[in-house]
Amino acid sequence: LFRILYIVTFYHSMPFIGSVAMSLLNSYVSSSVSFNLDTIYLNWNSTFPAITVCEIYNAERIWDLSDSKFGVEHDMHLDDFISEIAFYRGICSSCEDCTRLRCPANFTFLMEVVRTKCPQLLVNCSYLNEVFDCCEQFLPVPTEYGLCFSFNSLQARKEPLVQYTNNRMTGPGHLQFHTGADIQLYVHAPIDVPYQSSEGMIRETVLLGHFKELILNVIEVHNDESVQDLSMEQRRCRYGHEHVKDRQGIYEFYSYSGCVVECTVFLQLANCNCTSHFMAPPGQSSLPTCDYRGLICLTKIRDKIMTERKSCECMSSCEEPEYNIIYNSADEDDEATGDVSKIQVSLVELPTQRYVRRVTKTILDFLISLGGLVGLFFNTSALRIVEAIVLTIRYRRTVVNWVRRILLGTVTYLQILDQSN
Repeated sequence: LFRILYIVTFYHSMPFIGSVAMSLLNSYVSSSVSFNLDTIYLNWNSTFPAITVCEIYNAERIWDLSDSKFGVEHDMHLDDFISEIAFYRGICSSCEDCTRLRCPANFTFLMEVVRTKCPQLLVNCSYLNEVFDCCEQFLPVPTEYGLCFSFNSLQARKEPLVQYTNNRMTGPGHLQFHTGADIQLYVHAPIDVPYQSSEGMIRETVLLGHFKELILNVIEVHNDESVQDLSMEQRRCRYGHEHVKDRQGIYEFYSYSGCVVECTVFLQLANCNCTSHFMAPPGQSSLPTCDYRGLICLTKIRDKIMTERKSCECMSSCEEPEYNIIYNSADEDDEATGDVSKIQVSLVELPTQRYVRRVTKTILDFLISLGGLVGLFFNTSALRIVEAIVLTIRYRRTVVNWVRRILLGTVTYLQILDQSN
């Protein structure tokens, strides 16, 4: 009777045990990480943002190049073509005219001549009132907007540690510099890069001769050391060294923005067998570069690619500080008179709080919960299971004879039933 009761109880308990075990597993996988607010700020090193400068247009250089190369009486469509190549934004409408015009085929030469070099683009740089050589700290980085110059960028420096941090010794960071052309200013995490349709990235257009001041605050995300031991699916983010499988090798470290850019390049290669000249500079990449025919193809499928890139399997980075604007100087409506633009970017204060990503459930916690469940229903443990295996091996002959006797008895009983029928 006791055995029958035990079997019935075991049979009816198994579905419940299975569902509880699955809920424990799902809880371990999906709720292994928690975010807590940390306010012990005395010894923190806060990350100063990366500041990226991209030139957006240079009409005078375009006209000078066209006049010198094609003559004063040249077709004005060539000016449009040079402009769209040197400052490519994903569309080249004038490439259609190259079927009847002799459009320049050397895109690298056009960019070299038209786009402003770093020494002319960036001057009078200082950080915390200490003057430095602009082009030693604003390093070139390839983007979807062409070659830009980035300050405090991991992707440009190709080093895993942030160069400019702020603490109680340095005080809040303060960067000043002048630019000699119309530029797009991006403020972002050091591991990120500017990209088209960049959500959550501070972006400001600064025309030549104007003034722009940005005052920011920063919210850091600190990762506990044990977070790196979890799988990417559990922590739902990637570290800088954890690249995606089909990366194109454009950027040194993983970031969400870099992943989107490389995914876009993959889509361009899949649809047009080439990518834009911004993403495949000669001598630095083995990717096939589009000629004007390839750019016509990219123009036709641009909307399709912009839609498909939203579905790219790109996780957020585990190392992304968040920057918010506290003060943004108003855009000037009057016509500029100066030869340079003056730009200031600073932190309003050292942060007094940050988020900490911690592990709440380890594999040990999962095993303890699962062991408690098994012990609750079967009054057993891992030691007893091992003991049962050892005893089975030790008395295997007795167990085999017992199983054989049961099987023979069952077969004999079935034969007797067949003969009686």
